[in-house]
Amino acid sequence: MPLETLAFNDVLNNDIAHFFKSGNIRRSEVNKQLDKIHHLLPTKGNHGTNLEYDIWYDFKNEKKIRGYVYTDIMTKFVYIKPASSLYSLKLLRECVRGKITQEGEKIFDAIANKNADKYNLQTTDIDYPYVVFLAGTNILKEITDDVKLLKAIKEEGAKLKPHPLTSPFTMSFLKAKYGKDSLVNKNLSGHEILNRAKVVGCTTNSEMGLIALAQGKRVNLFDRPKIACKTYTHIYKVLFEQGYPVINDFKRLLSATNSGLIYHASEQPKENIKNFFHYFNKVEHVKPNRPKSLNTRK
Repeated sequence: MPLETLAFNDVLNNDIAHFFKSGNIRRSEVNKQLDKIHHLLPTKGNHGTNLEYDIWYDFKNEKKIRGYVYTDIMTKFVYIKPASSLYSLKLLRECVRGKITQEGEKIFDAIANKNADKYNLQTTDIDYPYVVFLAGTNILKEITDDVKLLKAIKEEGAKLKPHPLTSPFTMSFLKAKYGKDSLVNKNLSGHEILNRAKVVGCTTNSEMGLIALAQGKRVNLFDRPKIACKTYTHIYKVLFEQGYPVINDFKRLLSATNSGLIYHASEQPKENIKNFFHYFNKVEHVKPNRPKSLNTRK
């Protein structure tokens, strides 16, 4: 199968596609619990638009929707959003004005206490008070505020945990820039290290800061100013709207039935998917030049 075709048809838990992305770092079997959510997704977005996996494109302030994207998060959710910062933020801001439900509290507790690595990584008992989880090779330099990162290392003793898929070239760059002693082995379990840390740092492409928030830890963000939006940027932006994270807003977001965060053990996953797409149904949509139908393997 040509690589271009493979990328065009990439879907969640496609072993071949994940191999080309991850190489010898295999994804954990716990991700399979999301298959039942994946099977519930529509083959297209609203009005014939594409629904695509693990990509992000953004028409920002245009008052039209040209497509939808989805990804897996924390091994617990399928996260769907419009390919538009304008409408993605509009929805999330409305969600955090809702009520906290019992299911929202249950999901929040699961994030805090039942977290697991997305990849098969080595168990560890190391304990660092302050750990910064770095972005992957593809966006590391683009997204990371290296001045702020160097300050955290020098003044607060922060350790850096490279992404498991970090390339050898990038590892050499990190050692030269931040010092070998500042780096944690990239193949060690990030979640075991996270659970023991008191302070967690990350950029807004990372789910680790969201887990740390649920655990009541201090979370520091290391994004450069005015970067292009990444996978979870809109979630962090809404939660940090006041300049600091509002935990009850996180619970309200998890309680919303139209947020696009579809929990693997949701009481009504099919209804929540329907509610998400219904929210945007009256917005003007533009059909893609290259239409496709998502293979949900139903």
